[in-house]
Amino acid sequence: MAEGILATVAVREPDCCPVAPMSTGGRVRSVSQSRPVDGTVTVEVTTDATVEGSDVPGETLFSYDSETVHRLERQAGQNCACELVERHGCPVRDVSAEGGSVVLSFIAEDLAVLRDVVADLREREEGVTVRSLRRSGEDGSRSEPVFVDKGEFTPRQREVLRTAHEAGYFERPKGANAEEVAAALEVAPSTFAEHLAAAQTKLMAALFGGAADES
Repeated sequence: MAEGILATVAVREPDCCPVAPMSTGGRVRSVSQSRPVDGTVTVEVTTDATVEGSDVPGETLFSYDSETVHRLERQAGQNCACELVERHGCPVRDVSAEGGSVVLSFIAEDLAVLRDVVADLREREEGVTVRSLRRSGEDGSRSEPVFVDKGEFTPRQREVLRTAHEAGYFERPKGANAEEVAAALEVAPSTFAEHLAAAQTKLMAALFGGAADES
């Protein structure tokens, strides 16, 4: 049976990403990218109609209903978040952005590959969080029981997970963004992302086995 894992990962304010900044004024709904041509990648970004202004890169290509399509170019080979994921043989299936974070969906062939992808992203980027994971074969009607020892988490990590869950941070569409959860916790968004990343590493270890960091 296939062991693939469908993952959704968010990267806060990623380096060299022209898409994430566009989501500070509205939601980026989807992204399409061409293959590199002479070292340049053409990107088409579909956003809410509210995303506009001189700070939006590229040109406005098309508008319909409540959406606007922008076209821009970026240099290939800059180790952007999408390129880091695809370097592991995992084509990015879906790209969106919200609140300055880019959200990537991809399938890793197994847990080892998923760990390598997340580790590579965290080495390059700050504020990398795993939004959701789904194993191959799960249909939502049945699931195996998973026991998580709450003692593995620090009190602060439990508070961060609980607050994010209650605010709807893990839901789609999201009930709250990182800035709003951080405000509820009275911490900086970077501090929230750090605690959440550490807690999620421990959750992944509980769900799929393996050792977790003690941070």
